[in-house]
Amino acid sequence: MKAVCPNNENHKEFVTVVHVIDEWVVDEEGNWIETKGDESQTEDEGLVHGPDAGNTWTCHTCGAEAEVTD
Repeated sequence: MKAVCPNNENHKEFVTVVHVIDEWVVDEEGNWIETKGDESQTEDEGLVHGPDAGNTWTCHTCGAEAEVTD
């Protein structure tokens, strides 16, 4: 998979969604109090699904929607 910014091929950072599992501290009614541990999850710490070519990818530098190929 590769993402390319349509405005500038030298832009190499993109924003897209991933799905992670977090552990929360909650009250007796299930209301969030805080996220337990490091909020930035890695593959070994709760990543459910990483970046996907079917998701929207936005150039982090200029905000253009990237062209993503498999």
